[in-house]
Amino acid sequence: MTTNLANAPRPEKLSVVTEIHTALVERMQAGPPEPALDAFIPELAAVRDKLATHVDGKTTANAAREKHLARAANADRDVGAQFRHIEAFLSIEANRQSSPHQSSARALYNAAFPDGLAHIDDRIATENIHVRATLSALKSPEHADTLAAIQLPSAWITALEAALNASNAALADLTKARGERASHVDLGKSAEAEWVDLMVRLRRYIESRAKRTDVARVAEGKELIKPLLDVVQKLRAKAAARATRRAKKNEEGATPAAPSATPTAPSATPAAPSATPAAPSPPAP
Repeated sequence: MTTNLANAPRPEKLSVVTEIHTALVERMQAGPPEPALDAFIPELAAVRDKLATHVDGKTTANAAREKHLARAANADRDVGAQFRHIEAFLSIEANRQSSPHQSSARALYNAAFPDGLAHIDDRIATENIHVRATLSALKSPEHADTLAAIQLPSAWITALEAALNASNAALADLTKARGERASHVDLGKSAEAEWVDLMVRLRRYIESRAKRTDVARVAEGKELIKPLLDVVQKLRAKAAARATRRAKKNEEGATPAAPSATPTAPSATPAAPSATPAAPSPPAP
């Protein structure tokens, strides 16, 4: 039973413990007192609260993760667009043979884009490192005169820096959301283990609290833990279905028996020689 219960989804575990807690509280309020059974109520409430925290927390963290993932993707597109604008502009100026600023423009291009657009499709964090280096070169005082001479719009550099800052902020929030999700997953596993232990103990108590001949009390016990019994039945049905599919797959993949390779033995009896002697030749005349 323990193994089966551990396979129940976390939201289903939360639903089961919540329903059973409600049922036991109602039974306690209606009476009569049953201290051994009533003692499960605070345990059920504690496990319910832990599961709720981590089920809801994981859901919230997942939503935050998706939100920041979209932010990071949008910011990366902005970074790429601004990066390409500036790279294309400097590439043109660096190859403009009639320009008196060709050599200085080429020096600036080599400093800002030593690998051209090679890193534009890297992972965002890696790409941003190279973009930051590009910004440092563009904002370096030694290239200020060149930028002015070729009239590269300063707003492009400002836009690139803003996009890069937005991208890095989105990545930081995304990393945080992933960490929170992982934390809820790990803490939730601990709460799930407590749930399994509690359900096993509660079911054993319910099954031992009445004689089999006490039909009414047996029925009451089954009703109190009906959500748990329903989950156990569902898990067993799924396990049986998996076993059937595995057996069918094994049968379909079975190797057919190889045909016999033994040749037919030749007859060992030699043919009998002819018993009639040949006729003698007539004498010569």
